[in-house]
Amino acid sequence: MAKRALGKGLDALFSGEGGQLPQEEGVQRIPLSRIASNADQPRKHFDNNTIEGLADSIRGNGLIQPIVVRRVDDGYEIVVGERRFRAAQRAGLEEIPAIVKTFPEDKRFDIALIENLQREDLNPIEEAEAFRSILKRDTITQEQLAARVGKSRSYIANMLRILELPEEVKDNVSRGTISVGQAKAILSLPDEEERRRIVERILKEGLSVREVERITKRDDVPRGTKIVRKKLSPQNPFVAALEDRLRTRYGTKVKIDYRNGRGVIRIEFYSNDDLDRIVEEIG
Repeated sequence: MAKRALGKGLDALFSGEGGQLPQEEGVQRIPLSRIASNADQPRKHFDNNTIEGLADSIRGNGLIQPIVVRRVDDGYEIVVGERRFRAAQRAGLEEIPAIVKTFPEDKRFDIALIENLQREDLNPIEEAEAFRSILKRDTITQEQLAARVGKSRSYIANMLRILELPEEVKDNVSRGTISVGQAKAILSLPDEEERRRIVERILKEGLSVREVERITKRDDVPRGTKIVRKKLSPQNPFVAALEDRLRTRYGTKVKIDYRNGRGVIRIEFYSNDDLDRIVEEIG
């Protein structure tokens, strides 16, 4: 299946909602002193080393790609290009090339989000928080948001779920020391203390996603429970592959009990929203 283009372009973003395509005024050179950052833009964290590297390039070659701004009061606000703007400041530029566009007020966040998604500039927590902001602001469904940004509904739902993690765990996801796959496995544990314990093991032992999944399955058993381990035959590789496919599709733990052509598929959920999401995926 071909991968859908992110956002399907600005035409898709504005069509069917009574909006107009942004009017472009062309490239202008605008003093940095007249440009302000967008406080609502989805990207919150910027790597100083990356910005310094871009600043070095700008000092040597200038800024090749203009930023995108909109008019506000007696100045301009950044819509796309915050990192380039910061690097230009660090490089000591007095003015910067910018494309001035007129955007509907309620679309500037969406445009900044899509641009960052296309560049893969957002960390997972920033991305999830941006999705949550649009859902809350526009009171749309996850399905509608998925169509807007060119993602699957299950992808949106899985990203939103990681916001349920404790702050220190989300901080590790933001910094990339814990992956989204590991975070999803940690979510299967109902107890926050257990989640923190698994995070410590990931950081100390470098556990893989598969190892975290195995550990969280085992840790689902309440402490103090005596476990009688049965001698199990090796899992059918075909069944294991199906479990992996279903786990990826539904973004949760899936277990297939298979015997002689019969069995049971167990799909876990952890909230009413999670249940609704899975039912819609199945339907």
